[in-house]
Amino acid sequence: MSGPNTTGRPPATGEVSGSQGFDGPLSVEAIERALDLADSVRVEVVEQTGSTNDDLLELARIAAPVTPALLVAGHQFAGRGRHGRSWHDARGRALLFSVAAPWPQDPAAAAAVTVACGISVAEALRERGVDARLKWPNDLLLSGRKLGGILTELAIDSHGRASLVVGLGVNLSLGPEARVAIDQPAAALDERIVESRLVCERESWIAWLARAVLEAIDRFEREGFSPFRARFEALFAYSGRRVILMQAGLPTLTGVPAGIDGEGRLLLSTDDGVQAISSGELSLRPADA
Repeated sequence: MSGPNTTGRPPATGEVSGSQGFDGPLSVEAIERALDLADSVRVEVVEQTGSTNDDLLELARIAAPVTPALLVAGHQFAGRGRHGRSWHDARGRALLFSVAAPWPQDPAAAAAVTVACGISVAEALRERGVDARLKWPNDLLLSGRKLGGILTELAIDSHGRASLVVGLGVNLSLGPEARVAIDQPAAALDERIVESRLVCERESWIAWLARAVLEAIDRFEREGFSPFRARFEALFAYSGRRVILMQAGLPTLTGVPAGIDGEGRLLLSTDDGVQAISSGELSLRPADA
């Protein structure tokens, strides 16, 4: 996969009619223009689907993509996160997309690239005025509440070729029903960005964040996780705080984070010394919550 032609500036604003609000259709042409990678990334937009990750996984199992593909949806009715948890979104009120790319790396590296993508997306949000932070391994937080999440999966086609599929969901706006459906405190971009601007710039935000994912995948392929380690430390929400690792809803280990290793594993300082924690079925909680 060749590196994206980055410009270091936000993409152009999309062309969604503000009069339609968040329910207005997304424009594939506006996303392509803002992404400015039309020659190397195939872009598709659908009004709704079950899961953009599932759609790209199905295609990748038939034939691995030669170049990256970006699938954007206005709504997902079967979106999901880690551990099979449901993703809840109201139509048009979340940024929802998945990227599929050829994956020549060791399949075990997919866990680390999840963290790498989270770092890149959090930085992209902060460049646009949203003070996002990271909850290891895959959540985006705003003021300690969940703003979005990343789901990374692998697909193998009949020729044994691997594809990486990275899905991203970020809340644009949350109504009362959505907040009730989500099983944890949640946040949305409209807490930091005026709604009228979000309505008009949805394509621009999608392109900006998709570029961040593509850049993370590309750099990870070339250099591994090492370039991301210091960047993680600057964004980690629970630095210096005692945390609890949960499995199946039950606490399994308590300690203080001591950084992250070259494989994207959380280093946890415990009573028994520093332990390297793989994401697996574990989730992280602050002990003082």
